[in-house]
Amino acid sequence: MQDSIRAGGEIQSRLANPFLDLAVATLEAQLKAWQTYHVEGTRFVAKRLRADLEYLRALGHCSDMQSTGECQRAWFREMQKDYGEEWGRIAATGFTLTFGDLSRLGWMFGQRPPKETQEAPNAPQKGQPQKSPSGLQAAA
Repeated sequence: MQDSIRAGGEIQSRLANPFLDLAVATLEAQLKAWQTYHVEGTRFVAKRLRADLEYLRALGHCSDMQSTGECQRAWFREMQKDYGEEWGRIAATGFTLTFGDLSRLGWMFGQRPPKETQEAPNAPQKGQPQKSPSGLQAAA
């Protein structure tokens, strides 16, 4: 069966191919995931670089071993906290992307179609008379 699409102002037709549709949907999901992870990763690296810079500045002001040790312990505790939070964000992002994309792709495997392709609940069924804006029924 052929599908028609409008590309560049002209109508083109192509053969329907569920495997191609699945591949395109999968690649779109991968692109979305990569972008999300890269944005999150870049934000985290920038945060850690700022913290490391502040640590080095503070370390330069330490005058004895005790203050140096306390400065290092504070930096290490903050680093552990940041990495723990980041792992949590990565896991949450992964679950969100996975389950969001699986629910969106479910229609390809016999589940209900996505919302944008479903008919509106108040849409008249085929063969039923439609009402005009004046309230009169129009012939179908």
